Amino acid sequence: MASRDCNRETDILHAVGSGHIDDDLRSHIAACDACADLMAVASAVIDDRRALMREAPIPSSGLVWWRANLLARQEATRTAVRAATFVQMALIAAAIVVAVVAFGGSLPRVDLRPLLTIPIFAFLAWLLLAPVAVYFAVIED
Repeated sequence: MASRDCNRETDILHAVGSGHIDDDLRSHIAACDACADLMAVASAVIDDRRALMREAPIPSSGLVWWRANLLARQEATRTAVRAATFVQMALIAAAIVVAVVAFGGSLPRVDLRPLLTIPIFAFLAWLLLAPVAVYFAVIED
């Protein structure tokens, strides 16, 4: 059984892909069974690809615009949620510091007692409702 490998296979693939096969390569394909088989298979694949490219449906401009707009809104929502999450974490950290100071703990050389003039329940309500307000501010109908 003869070997079916040939050192010109890469040349054949490039030639079939580009659509230009020179006379030297044509004569080699006629003499080499492995290259003839490769040429037949590669040509069939390229022909199928070309047929599929011609038959591929082109989406309407409205659909393309709608998808681009949808992606932009989703990215804007992700950005707003990241910012809201950061703000919420900062507010939670601040609430913990205020709670520690309010209930007897102290921080070194920091006097936060003037901040305690705000009723604690109003502050907690604001802390809980701020993420809800941000959510409703970023969603679109």
